[in-house]
Amino acid sequence: MTHKKPLSIYVHWPFCVSKCPYCDFNSHVRESIDHKTWLESYLKDLAYQKQFAPNHEIKSIFFGGGTPSLMPAHIIEGIIDQINKIWDVSKDVEISMEANPNSSEINKFLDFKLAGINRISLGIQSLKSDVLKFLGRAHSSQEALHAIESAQKVFKSYSLDFIYAHPKHTPQEWDEELIEILSINPPHLSLYQLTIEPQTPFQSYERLGKFKMPNEIVSEQFYDQTVTTMINSGYMHYEVSNFAKPGHACQHNMAYWQSKDYLGIGPGAHGRHTKNSRRIATRAHRSPEKWLSLVQQQGHALTHEETLTDQESLEEILLMGLRLTEGIDLKKLDQYASNGSWRNKTAHKRNNLAKEGLITHEKEKLKTTPQGLKKLNAIIEYLLID
Repeated sequence: MTHKKPLSIYVHWPFCVSKCPYCDFNSHVRESIDHKTWLESYLKDLAYQKQFAPNHEIKSIFFGGGTPSLMPAHIIEGIIDQINKIWDVSKDVEISMEANPNSSEINKFLDFKLAGINRISLGIQSLKSDVLKFLGRAHSSQEALHAIESAQKVFKSYSLDFIYAHPKHTPQEWDEELIEILSINPPHLSLYQLTIEPQTPFQSYERLGKFKMPNEIVSEQFYDQTVTTMINSGYMHYEVSNFAKPGHACQHNMAYWQSKDYLGIGPGAHGRHTKNSRRIATRAHRSPEKWLSLVQQQGHALTHEETLTDQESLEEILLMGLRLTEGIDLKKLDQYASNGSWRNKTAHKRNNLAKEGLITHEKEKLKTTPQGLKKLNAIIEYLLID
């Protein structure tokens, strides 16, 4: 029996109730949505992209956005049914959905489960009302706690997202909030420091002096404190910002970080698949209306489909893989070394980084140390420079 290559599928729902001031995702606010046409278009997109991975087995499906929990459950069910018709699906497939903790969405949790969702990722962001207001979130702290309670009842696996190190935030306040979060005993936590993304309202506010972000020293203090508290509480720190109880790491995100094949369905969605041992990058049109029109006309809305160079593949694998505490298989990096062994070419650099306590490179694995995770970009840049 031959083993089929694993495949993950990302489905992008581009709509939100409102746009958060820190968000740079491809999300849009619309008053009316033709759900029938959207479902038809997702099914067409899947059928078209089958050609990129015809003999694979589905290991994970992720509904992201936007706010995919705004989708009617029948659209999710239709998409999952189409995936089952096109591909073999693993019996332990992870099917995740992002959701906001608003009452209208919480009431749909059971419908989502019946449609096929088996893991929910809740964008809580904070348990403090003033912070939620600052972040532009549409839910209250009470709604957040109610959403968590509902998720616990409906789903065996769930994840909570929180944002810390925002203006006026202190490490002591975060420590107190983290203790409250851990008392809930979630199986998975994604804990992100607030970053100011280009062309967002927050970038304008910061430039106008409406708030000041924590400096680098304080940011590092936040991060160190977070990692220590989580590890001491029995969580595995498996990626820069992600922590899980045993058996609850997000399999879909692992596919990205391990540079496995995945297809991106929906407006602005990215994909990566392998053809003749080369990595192919795809990207769809970002505009929801244009995406819908193109899929209706030609069966897909891909605007980019290009073969990555060895250097581009190498850079991606390092950028994604070194985020993981498990590291990267050195043999994988050798595949994309244009002239000979990547290990031989970079031995002196890796030795230098190891002496500085930033990486380890033993037993065929290249790993960042806890100190190295905080200097990831500098490490990757150093390793890639000729």
